[in-house]
Amino acid sequence: MSKANTQQQAAPETERETPLRMHVELSGSETLDSAVTCAVSRATGVAVTDLAPLYEYMDPDALHEFVTSMRDRETATSVTFEYEGHDVRVKGDGEILVWPET
Repeated sequence: MSKANTQQQAAPETERETPLRMHVELSGSETLDSAVTCAVSRATGVAVTDLAPLYEYMDPDALHEFVTSMRDRETATSVTFEYEGHDVRVKGDGEILVWPET
């Protein structure tokens, strides 16, 4: 592999597009897994019904428990995972970020 090819492949890592941002009220009636699915749907334009269920990628109950436990921490904490080919970050304050397909 030439040096030029290596630089071209590295460019997307340093020039990532701005993620879609969405906020979910963690104490509200919407579940975290449906909020993540909705955020990916909005970011991609793919209908929620055409996305795989989140449980095929991770345990949604464990995600919810982990994220709600982050709310009580003094430092900003988040969890990042891949869902439907997109990097998804969920912050303890309920913010969900979805980056373009990886």
